[in-house]
Amino acid sequence: MRRSIWLLVLTVVFFSACRVEPDAHIDATLSEAPSPAEQAVALLEEGRTLLDDDECQAALKPLEAAIQLDPTLVEAYLVLGNGLVRTAQVEAAVEAYNKALEIDETYAAAFTNLGAAYLRRAGDAETLQMAIEAFQSAIALEPEDAEAHTNLGSALLQASQIPQAKEEFEESLRLDADLAEARVGLGYAFLIMGQLEQGTAQFEQAVSINPEMPEAQFALGISYAEGNQPEKAIAALEAFLAMEISPRCEGDQSVAAEPREQAEMFIEQLRGQ
Repeated sequence: MRRSIWLLVLTVVFFSACRVEPDAHIDATLSEAPSPAEQAVALLEEGRTLLDDDECQAALKPLEAAIQLDPTLVEAYLVLGNGLVRTAQVEAAVEAYNKALEIDETYAAAFTNLGAAYLRRAGDAETLQMAIEAFQSAIALEPEDAEAHTNLGSALLQASQIPQAKEEFEESLRLDADLAEARVGLGYAFLIMGQLEQGTAQFEQAVSINPEMPEAQFALGISYAEGNQPEKAIAALEAFLAMEISPRCEGDQSVAAEPREQAEMFIEQLRGQ
């Protein structure tokens, strides 16, 4: 019973780590008398900068203005969707990503972020399946993208399709052995399959790759607790609690508060054993 509760918390933490802001670049030279399309590019860059500086609400206005000036500026819809996700406007973000795909159906980043948005609102099997299909579309366009396979593995894990999730995490690690998110996901799959030792090994590797990854420290602490290693479990959970993982934007849904409360509760329980 205890394990099922912990795994549920781990899933919430892990899926919050799915990619929402892919790298992008626009090559644009503004003239002395910029055209509407050039003004739109400038507004896009203004919005992107504000978003990078965690001014999420302020970023929305120039991004929306960019779209008004140039409704075909596909990347503006992507960045707008990112800002909408981070201000807890997930339905509007889904609409923005879908608009980007109407303009360019080969835009892998839009499929990736659409899938992540679906995961954030996934409360039913249909929405979860939509997330899976979006990630599959991203992989079809960019099959060598390790992060795309990790995203799909995350969705499959949430859908309780554990063998398929494990395959995606393993493919991700084949492409990039140092992708800590994939090692955490694979560790979850092992834990759910009852293979505690293998799961713990993956979490340890994830922490070795990225000691500042909260999800990895939390998962490692839980796996140590499951393996009856209370001292190691407490150390990992305390390392998790020491990390700064507060939301960067007001309304930002990329950070869940519950895992911190759960970590504190687990430490108290372990010390009372």
